[in-house]
Amino acid sequence: MPLASGVATTPERTGHRSAAPVFEYGIILAVLAALYYSTFVWLVEAWMVPDSNYSHGFWVPLVIAYFLWEKRASLAAVPKEGSRRGLRWIALALGMHLAGLILDVHFLSGVSLLPMVWGLALWYFGPHVLSLIFWPSMFLLFMIPLPFVSTWLTIRLQLISAIAATGILQPFFYDVSRVGTMVALPSFTLFVEAPCSGLNTLFSLIFVGSVVAYLARGVWWRKLILLLTAPLIAVVANIFRIILIALLGEFYGEEVAMGVFHKGSGVIMYSIGLALFLLEAWLLRIRLAPGEERA
Repeated sequence: MPLASGVATTPERTGHRSAAPVFEYGIILAVLAALYYSTFVWLVEAWMVPDSNYSHGFWVPLVIAYFLWEKRASLAAVPKEGSRRGLRWIALALGMHLAGLILDVHFLSGVSLLPMVWGLALWYFGPHVLSLIFWPSMFLLFMIPLPFVSTWLTIRLQLISAIAATGILQPFFYDVSRVGTMVALPSFTLFVEAPCSGLNTLFSLIFVGSVVAYLARGVWWRKLILLLTAPLIAVVANIFRIILIALLGEFYGEEVAMGVFHKGSGVIMYSIGLALFLLEAWLLRIRLAPGEERA
């Protein structure tokens, strides 16, 4: 583990533990909650926005908690040798968080949670614990919205979906045309707007793919293939959704296409993407396994 291997394993700080560690943990959590209150509010609001691209954010803390619970025996067994080197990470996190508050850049404050977690783990428990929680803690990134990246990706995914859907429909409908993200059939016109870009499914499948890759037993390159193809599967599923809406609109009218089906098509699209993803995992012979059995 690059981060942990470069940290000295000799204890540099002693006498920092209280006779009541639970009280200490409670104080630390209370301070963090107060310090990051505005950041947590921003995160939850971003997850709860209608058609949010980060609705999976609620699952991230639960997934991380499961990863840590799975490592509970190892975490209990390793030496607890707190190091002052952790204060450097804590200082970095505080600097990032302060800059985020001053500049009103919530993303920076959100990312500062990573060095804060690393710093507290290293300062309080030492490098052995840090090495065990390093990869689980990286999943924190999945719950942090990426405003500029989201905008950039949304526009491109809209275009990709519109171009691909038009190309697939043209052999069957002579009059199919496209202008920007508008797909025009002989009797129906579909606008591929931001909520129809498929970004929600893309982010969610990357998150699911990362969880499966982490929990899976198998050679690393198969896990990497599974992870790298998750975005492609999300895009294909969204193109299929756009085509279905266009066909329904052409044959049954706008009310049918843009009514109940359009509202529920996101669930259908995600189900298709998840099914394709699980099929690929099966073809790659990737199986979930307990931690001690993973390669």
